[in-house]
Amino acid sequence: MKAVWFTLFAISVAVGIWYVASRLTDLMITVAICFFLAFAIEPAVNRLAARGWKRGRATLLVYVAVIAGATLFFALFGRLLFAQIIGLTSNAQALYVELADQVESSLGYTLPAPDFLLENYLDDVVRFAAAEVLGVLSSLLLVLFGTLTVLLVTFYLVADGPRFRRVVCSVFPARKQTEILAIWEVAIDKTSSYLVSRSILAAICGTATAIFLLIAQVPYALALGAFTGIVAQFIPTIGTYIAGAVPVLVAFGASPAQGIATLIFILAYQQVENLTIEPRISAKAMELNTAVSFLSVLAGAAVLGPIGALLALPFAATVKAFLSTYLQRNEVVESHLTRLDQDDETPGLS
Repeated sequence: MKAVWFTLFAISVAVGIWYVASRLTDLMITVAICFFLAFAIEPAVNRLAARGWKRGRATLLVYVAVIAGATLFFALFGRLLFAQIIGLTSNAQALYVELADQVESSLGYTLPAPDFLLENYLDDVVRFAAAEVLGVLSSLLLVLFGTLTVLLVTFYLVADGPRFRRVVCSVFPARKQTEILAIWEVAIDKTSSYLVSRSILAAICGTATAIFLLIAQVPYALALGAFTGIVAQFIPTIGTYIAGAVPVLVAFGASPAQGIATLIFILAYQQVENLTIEPRISAKAMELNTAVSFLSVLAGAAVLGPIGALLALPFAATVKAFLSTYLQRNEVVESHLTRLDQDDETPGLS
């Protein structure tokens, strides 16, 4: 009888935990974002603190530096960038018509006419927009509140980092405390390295793409360059394909020669980046096998959606680095199944 009551109690607890967790999904996403940002900026704060700065002032200085950098960027390029984005959006139908003409003349395939697409999908778009307009103000307020919440929580996680870690460690015995602090340090290192390396690669990719599109006289070169750099580096797995497809389609809308030239440039740049630029910049950032990275992104997206996909790689790299430290490694027997080529490298498995 006791076993029956114990089973019912365990089931009730499990259902209760599941219910509470489902209700706290948004909060868990917010907390994950806060920890990600805290890990990313803590190395800079730690360096300032080592020079005698109080952590609160050091964290505030990092915030001000990031905001000042973003403000300077938009002051220099924002007007032109937004003008090109608006122009690209407003001329989407004209670009589609030009692209359809190019496809029909080159390949003999007729794309659906814009009027046909509008007739079939305009009603759905209008109904969707009408429903969404009512919630625009509340959505903006929620975004503003969420942004302020993330910034505030991240600030205190960094400014009071040592105190927060002392509280966490005080719950565990000394041996466990050492392991927890080791994991924490690895998480900070991997997250900050990931964000810095991705930002540098995005700047290089966006600049190179924008320069090429300007030389090739492809319209909206600056907007397309910024889009390509950000999407290719910060959207895991599929970002590279999306980032390359958009400028190629816009270029084909201008002329087949520009489209082919842009396609060749995108493919060539990806090879150059993968073989030379990325290994130098992010060699120590992730150190993950490609298959592990892909599965990590899928798992992160399944658990937390797009945010989970973004956070999956730093998390997987942290787990991998921790396991590499604590797992005992043995000599591998020689076999044709384990034999490597002379130039073969297996990042993430070493």
